[in-house]
Amino acid sequence: MSALKELLNVYWLRPETALWRAIDIEMMKDFTVGGNSLDLGCGDGVLSFIRAGGNFDISFDDYQSVGNLDKFFENHDIHDTFKDGYAPKIVQKPKYQFSIALDHKENLLLKAKALDFYQNFITHDANKILPFNDNSFDSIFSNIVYWLNDPQKSINEISRVLTPGGKVALMLPNTTMPEFSFYNQLYVKNQNPDFDFLKFLDRGRYSENIKIAKSYSEWKTIIENSGLKIIEHKTHLSKSVMQIWDIGLRPLFPVLKKLVNAVEDKNMLLEIKTEWIDLFMKFLEPLYELEMQNKLDQNEEKAFHYFVLEK
Repeated sequence: MSALKELLNVYWLRPETALWRAIDIEMMKDFTVGGNSLDLGCGDGVLSFIRAGGNFDISFDDYQSVGNLDKFFENHDIHDTFKDGYAPKIVQKPKYQFSIALDHKENLLLKAKALDFYQNFITHDANKILPFNDNSFDSIFSNIVYWLNDPQKSINEISRVLTPGGKVALMLPNTTMPEFSFYNQLYVKNQNPDFDFLKFLDRGRYSENIKIAKSYSEWKTIIENSGLKIIEHKTHLSKSVMQIWDIGLRPLFPVLKKLVNAVEDKNMLLEIKTEWIDLFMKFLEPLYELEMQNKLDQNEEKAFHYFVLEK
């Protein structure tokens, strides 16, 4: 449960994200990052850092270097900003490091560098051929394949750079994921103008970012075509959790961030944050436990596949 609280510390203004990521981490608890390793699409590195056992001081959160809040509802990535002085206060180092961090956004890699968690950094668009030799990596983690244009090409590339016997962990959307979106169900499917306002909730997530959602059999075909074999498969993220995440505090984020910035007394801010975390843990902890016990299911397949593949 410590991972959930640590995630809530970091994502406190978006508690629904903390819940999702805690479930991700539980799914991956048996995956070993070792040898020459690649975090493919690492972002700012915070999630992988926490999964590796790293902890931050309560004074740090994932929103200390964000921008474009005035363009939040125009689908701008508020995290694609780097501010001088960004220095996460680390209270516990992770148990391992990744050899290489790869992402296409330089600002995110600058944040990842501040974690002392990755040994090397590469700015690269993962839609293109990966800039590595064949059989380069013993372990790979990626949570971005479904953001890319061609999943077969992407997984072929992962297979190419993986060593024989090497393993890769992937999070991939199930066909049910878009079904759980209020925007998709109420507006996209029916084009009902009454629900056009939900585009401000979606902010391009389903129309621009989550490009690929497939059934297990469809992903299995793509995986096997790449020369990889499935050694573990689980599904996670029930409809209940996904609908909590679909709204959460997302629409309130810009004003919440302004309120935080307006608190000049840093001790008072930390006191508020501590109370906030304790309050949300009263809700998130039982939700997490119910999800792990499959008690939130609504007779529908879960939203995400977790695969461990081997070459």
